[in-house]
Amino acid sequence: MEDRIAHYMVTFTPQQWPEAYRRALEVEELPRKGSRRMAAAVTAAATRLGYKERNFFKIIRAYKDSLQLNDQVLSNYPRQLPAETRAALEEAIAHAGPGARPGAIQSAAEALCEKRKISPPSKRAVRTRLNLPMEVTDIASYTGMNTDYAIDMSPLDVAVDGPDNIPYHAVLTAFIDVNRGIALAHVVTADRPTADDILQLVTEAAEKTSSASPARASLAMYRNAPVDDPRTKAQLRSLGITQSDVQVDSRRPGLALTAMFGTKLGRVPLNPRRNPSIPFAIRETLPLPVVRPAVALLLERYHAGLQINREAEPAVSAAAAIQAITKGPAKAKPTEVAYARPLSPTR
Repeated sequence: MEDRIAHYMVTFTPQQWPEAYRRALEVEELPRKGSRRMAAAVTAAATRLGYKERNFFKIIRAYKDSLQLNDQVLSNYPRQLPAETRAALEEAIAHAGPGARPGAIQSAAEALCEKRKISPPSKRAVRTRLNLPMEVTDIASYTGMNTDYAIDMSPLDVAVDGPDNIPYHAVLTAFIDVNRGIALAHVVTADRPTADDILQLVTEAAEKTSSASPARASLAMYRNAPVDDPRTKAQLRSLGITQSDVQVDSRRPGLALTAMFGTKLGRVPLNPRRNPSIPFAIRETLPLPVVRPAVALLLERYHAGLQINREAEPAVSAAAAIQAITKGPAKAKPTEVAYARPLSPTR
């Protein structure tokens, strides 16, 4: 059930997750379709949530739709763009025509934004609007890490139940294959991971890259990472990593994860900034077992996007896209390649 609920939760911002979770629980408790008890159950659930019945039926439909979302739908970044920037991006897409490359559309949108003196959309926003996967980031170049693997962690802007009923940031810790730009394993904890969490992380990564005679490899990890457990060291050796191959990155944790995902994983901000006017303590929290499947789903969708074959993208130059906006689209036989609009959750 938690896995199904995760599909619904990730269509919202983290601040909306608690309410989305309550909605999902009510929908999950409804009797089967066609049951004589359905009408009474809907009325009772709507009353508990404080909604009108017709609005609760919309919630039911949105919940069911969320279970059908394709894993290529990674997030809704463009919905968070300023209205004028979003309008410029839509205009660039419309004028560039079917089959335009993401880079060409971005160049056209940037030209429009520069003319109108507004902020242009990011590369990530353009690709998400076109329902395309993210490109693999060169983590080594971005972070300056000369390493094969990295253990990195980052707080998420999600409030979870912590010890003594104190809200904590959920923390994502990942074992990253730097060359491939993917997370081999991850754990989600309340506050910093413990030695047992790191052991679980390294063990899962070792299982996914098991080899009878692993090549020697290097590892970069954040400062004070608890890797002194002999069992953790044994798992690292199975990856070809010895103590001399481990280097400590003294910079703020989260660089490698930011290189992979940008500032957000789906709609969840990484390394959130503190806002003194909104104390974190007043945020409504969720149990960690509820948050973990949602984060796992976002990671799964990210990796699924990276695996999509990009060779089918037709070549349309940036100059041609800009010309299409300024002088109108050139007459040409339309291609059959078109990018679908991303699905939007019903609110």
